[in-house]
Amino acid sequence: MATQIRSGDEQAFEVLFKRHYAGMCGYAFRYVEDNAQAEEVVQDVFLNFWEKRLTLEITGSIEAYLYRSVRNACLNHIKHTKVKLRYAESQVMSLSETDNQVSDKVVELELREKIDICVDQLPPERKRIFKLSREEGLKYKEIAGQLGLSVKTVEAQMGKALKFLRENLMEYLPVLAILVQVSILVKEWLIKYF
Repeated sequence: MATQIRSGDEQAFEVLFKRHYAGMCGYAFRYVEDNAQAEEVVQDVFLNFWEKRLTLEITGSIEAYLYRSVRNACLNHIKHTKVKLRYAESQVMSLSETDNQVSDKVVELELREKIDICVDQLPPERKRIFKLSREEGLKYKEIAGQLGLSVKTVEAQMGKALKFLRENLMEYLPVLAILVQVSILVKEWLIKYF
């Protein structure tokens, strides 16, 4: 199979993908503890494997190589997340020293504007699913029925939407930490968007 994939045989690659995708997602989930993130890691591993198939030197089985790649990608993701959290915590510390200089209302408005901008950047179907869930309070099954989609598709789209919002609102984490103590409105936003 390795020779077939190396020569660009897409059917052989698809067989490999279908054979190992679910198991690799379960394996990745043990590390990242998030289904959407686990799937993204596995998809990235397969994409990277396909793109570098001509230059890869695999000793042992392809399966072992792929699982090692998933483990390494998960560990890199965890490390990157910890770095971002440490940065956010340091920002909270520096903000707590100067929080008297910041107007809470202005920051709330800025945060709301940033959230609205992020939501507007979502692809149309994902945006519709997100709004039905977070603004109208529909359950995934209700959204799936209303839009004629599978519940799994709704879950996947919500996972991607929330991941996008978390990544794009990371810089506001320190501000959120301070505002949670003073604003019911911000608490409502956190429940909706995180």
